[in-house]
Amino acid sequence: MEQPSSLEKTKTRIDAFRMKQASRERIATRQRERLQSLLEFVVRESRFYKHLYEDVERPITDLESLPPVTKSQLMEHFDSVVTDTAVELADVRSFTSETENIGKRFLGRYPVWTTSGTTGEPGIFLQDDWSLLAPDAVGDRWSASAMLNVQTILQVVKHNARTAELAVGGGHFAAASGVEMLRRENPFLRDRMRLTSPDRPISVVANELEAFDPAIIVGYSTVLLELEREQRAGRLNISPVYITPSGEAITDAEKKQLRETFDCIVREVYGATEFYGIAVECGHGNLHANTDWVVLEPVDEDYQPVEFGEPSDTVLVTNLANRIQPLVRYDLGDSVTMYEERCPCGSNFPVLEVEGRQGDVLHFEATGGERVTIFPLPLSGVVEAVSGVRRTQIVQTAPQALSVRLDIEKEADESAVWMQVESDLADFFADQGVIDLTIELASEPPTRNPRSGKFRHVWAAE
Repeated sequence: MEQPSSLEKTKTRIDAFRMKQASRERIATRQRERLQSLLEFVVRESRFYKHLYEDVERPITDLESLPPVTKSQLMEHFDSVVTDTAVELADVRSFTSETENIGKRFLGRYPVWTTSGTTGEPGIFLQDDWSLLAPDAVGDRWSASAMLNVQTILQVVKHNARTAELAVGGGHFAAASGVEMLRRENPFLRDRMRLTSPDRPISVVANELEAFDPAIIVGYSTVLLELEREQRAGRLNISPVYITPSGEAITDAEKKQLRETFDCIVREVYGATEFYGIAVECGHGNLHANTDWVVLEPVDEDYQPVEFGEPSDTVLVTNLANRIQPLVRYDLGDSVTMYEERCPCGSNFPVLEVEGRQGDVLHFEATGGERVTIFPLPLSGVVEAVSGVRRTQIVQTAPQALSVRLDIEKEADESAVWMQVESDLADFFADQGVIDLTIELASEPPTRNPRSGKFRHVWAAE
């Protein structure tokens, strides 16, 4: 598929704004048109999907007649999933192994983003210009109503339109790589965007953020809430205009805390590396699924649809924009609840609640006796970055003790993997000032909670 021209980009953004107040029928029609185009494309251009759907009657008109796909399937058949024969997994892995390539495009065309494996196992996902454009356009349609007024614009200008992204750096993760790509490719953003990695003491993060003085802050919910406590305690003094919690679940009460302490607009975004604008919060505090560019199917453990208002075991995602690495009925792993009722804001895009991304903020004692805060995503990222680790769970079993559950790749040396995990965790905690810490390998593998069915990746045992 050809990449969008400047005119097509403009039309796509205008269409996204117009669709905000569209009827349910119009939204469904737009989704159906894009889905049909995608399905015709994948059976023509992707060897994987052509083989997967070989027994499905043509033309394909019923999405539920197609088998779901998983991350492990897409990684196993990577070379036949992608639609550009110049792309091979070995080359992509070589590309992502070099930190100097962060923010660069593979083959000069495709951004490459890796997942940290918070809902299962790590993955590699290529983007094209359409898959960058669509989430950006649908995100803007929800934020515009809050941002496009004289007072807010003047505040943004006062901060020189600076944006801070609170996310783990040092890898080809969507946030880190995306920020660096924007800085490389857009001269206006070069000095106005900054990645602040929360894998350091919160005091360091706060000082860096205060020095940068951003107008907009996007980042992990747990980190934002810890910064809110720093602001209330007088150890941080910033005045952002707009805050976007993402990457982790956040409650309405916690968003209210952020609004009151920072005296700013707070709008949540629910997204993933696979499609980073799945749902965006409106002015009435509800997340709206952007179903003109993504198909969401909340399903049970047998991949059967659940009723409106019922939490799912997982959600199947079909990205209607990405043509280089198509995702059709992709098991995202999050538990979501879709509602049929219309939101008071007037939009007909469905309201969504998210229960995925389970993780606790942990606290330890440093050598000097001070309390150290450890966030779940940076901590699990340390383990998941070790070669051979498929997925992990980390449990704080005592004030100064961790138990690490590992699911290790079959071909990996388990002893060598554990030694590396133990060493990297020790180094990570030493950087935080935590030296007196017991790190143990658990006898049990990572498992879902038997009662809730949720996959928690980091928590403190009661």
